Amino acid sequence: MKVYVESYGCAANQGDTSIMEGVLLERGHIIVDNVDDADAVLINTCTVIDTTQQRMMNRIRNLRKSGKPLVVAGCMASAQEEVVKRIAPDALLLSPRRAHSIADVLEGKRVHTRSPKVGVPRKAGLHLSVPIADGCSYRCSYCITKRARGNLTSYPLEGLANDIADAIGRGSREIRLTAQDTASYGRDSGCTLGELLEKISLIEGDFRVRVGMMHPRSAHEILDELLEAYRHEKIYKFLHLPLQSASPRILKAMRRGYDIETFMEVVEAFRNRFPRLMFATDIIVAFPGEREEDFLASVEAVKELQPDVVNITRFSPRPHTDAWHMKRMPTHIAKERSRILSRVADEIALEKNRGYIGITTGALVLGTYNGFSVGKTDSYKSVFVKGVQPGVFATVRVVDAAPTHLHAIYLNDDDFTYHD
Repeated sequence: MKVYVESYGCAANQGDTSIMEGVLLERGHIIVDNVDDADAVLINTCTVIDTTQQRMMNRIRNLRKSGKPLVVAGCMASAQEEVVKRIAPDALLLSPRRAHSIADVLEGKRVHTRSPKVGVPRKAGLHLSVPIADGCSYRCSYCITKRARGNLTSYPLEGLANDIADAIGRGSREIRLTAQDTASYGRDSGCTLGELLEKISLIEGDFRVRVGMMHPRSAHEILDELLEAYRHEKIYKFLHLPLQSASPRILKAMRRGYDIETFMEVVEAFRNRFPRLMFATDIIVAFPGEREEDFLASVEAVKELQPDVVNITRFSPRPHTDAWHMKRMPTHIAKERSRILSRVADEIALEKNRGYIGITTGALVLGTYNGFSVGKTDSYKSVFVKGVQPGVFATVRVVDAAPTHLHAIYLNDDDFTYHD
């Protein structure tokens, strides 16, 4: 069977897509690039905010017009089944936890049980997203992902390590560990993220590991062990720690489960251990009830924390969450606060990136863009360089900077000459 695949959303979703494509290929199916060439259609959906949901609904409607069997996978399939069935009543639904059952679904076989996403085929390229767990230990008042993916279920450490070793052996050079909260890994099974990183670091080969988003409270609970595991050169010195708000009142309304002091302790500890750390955070503006002073607290926190990246989202009410019933703020206020914070974040990002000018560093090249080779430094900074093939670990010197990336020249490891 020829299958056309579209995938949207977070790194965890991309990891699920690599599994679904890998399973389909192993079972003898073919992945095609065009709907017209397909016998069936698969869309892996995201529903994190309303605008994303609307986009998914439009894509489902359009794909359904092909008249071919349609499988809707991902978070919409589990969190908003009624929405999917309303616009595509004949669609087959596949929840995130059953992603590896895609071939059975398309072949009309019965899907009996859920099992861990380890020991399954994965379609791997130079980089591969690997889900290490599904679900979450927390229950934030605004988040629909909890409904979509359920409570925390960590996947077996040995199985994950074996799958990653297999991917490295097949040519993958960047492994992206994903979960709703990577720092919670193993809480339910008696192991920890630190132990997993130690195990992965022992795998032979030249590769890098990006650790995905961590909940601040979870990271704080295993902080010493985490810092020790990050010492390995194979681990990118990258920390994604969502703040969401610096206002104690709003954090409580969000049910985030930490205070700003705890958050700062994690960031400070990482920076003390790894001075070139790349630190990314997330902020939600215009959460219901956010006063001017609450917003300004977040602005001041961003100025103090000096993150390399700030992912800014205007509050989006999601069904089946407590925040769905809260009074929403006017759109013009949300837009203005987003603009103000974006300006602050961009200024910080540019200034921090300019601090890399003149530095010589390693970079793993993963692709190309507009005539440039695009790679990641050891701290996960995006770097544009010329003359390096994807998959190569290069030595580069940074010569210029933008808010989102660095520009560098390639230094030959033997004679340090520029290759144009």
